Amino acid sequence: MGIAEVIALIVVAAGAGTLGTMLGLGGGIFLVPILSLVFDIPLRSAIAASAISVVANSVSGSRIYLQARYTNVRLAYVLLVPTATGAIVGGVLATSMPLAALKIVFATLLITIAYIMVRRRNPGAIPVARSRAPDPLRLIGRYVDGPAGDVVTYVPRRVRYGFPMASLGGVASGLFGIGGGPVIVPVMNLLMRVPVKAAASTSSFMVGMTASASALIYYSRGHVDPVVTVISVAGIIVGARVGARLASKLRQDLLVVLFVVVLTVLAFSMYLDAFGVL
Repeated sequence: MGIAEVIALIVVAAGAGTLGTMLGLGGGIFLVPILSLVFDIPLRSAIAASAISVVANSVSGSRIYLQARYTNVRLAYVLLVPTATGAIVGGVLATSMPLAALKIVFATLLITIAYIMVRRRNPGAIPVARSRAPDPLRLIGRYVDGPAGDVVTYVPRRVRYGFPMASLGGVASGLFGIGGGPVIVPVMNLLMRVPVKAAASTSSFMVGMTASASALIYYSRGHVDPVVTVISVAGIIVGARVGARLASKLRQDLLVVLFVVVLTVLAFSMYLDAFGVL
């Protein structure tokens, strides 16, 4: 790998980390298709590099979110049980699936996530639950938001339905090395009615632990390319720090538009690659 290619890979990984951290997606959702389509890296090696990079992304970005108190740590630990289990299942499936099928499934996931985000009328306008709402698991969250210092208080709803959906996020993490954030964030935000900033930061805290479960499987099967992984991790760490700081300054609606456009382009490119067009 030449110097120019190394620099390009670092820049791409940093961009993926920035976007991924701002949306709580871990960066892998952008990194995997770009590594496979642009840099011609074998898909399973790209997934393995992404899974390990997501761990670094989570560690780097979560510290800032924790300091801002956006992260609902108790909710994260509750949801980690099904997501980690699903990640192990997904990792086993990914190492045995035909590559073309894996690409098609991944592209379909990208399109589905983009569609879900488009359907949201206002990404930031999620009704906030009152602190006196039923909360048997003591999952109530609070954080200070905006320049006026408004205190946002919420109680996650429909937690029992969030469990099986979170397990699907874990399976997606294992299959594609994405940490589960693209599934977990919409589940928390749309189903459990957790405000978007809290959902993104809580997901960012979770995805590293979720991805580590599947990363071990890829390593044991020999799919980890040390050079690609180290470069990806370096770029992701830089991007994660930038993304965590930008998250509170940028308008969420503009960020979601960019997110949807990028995902759609990557999805159709992955479809074309799966069918041998690219």
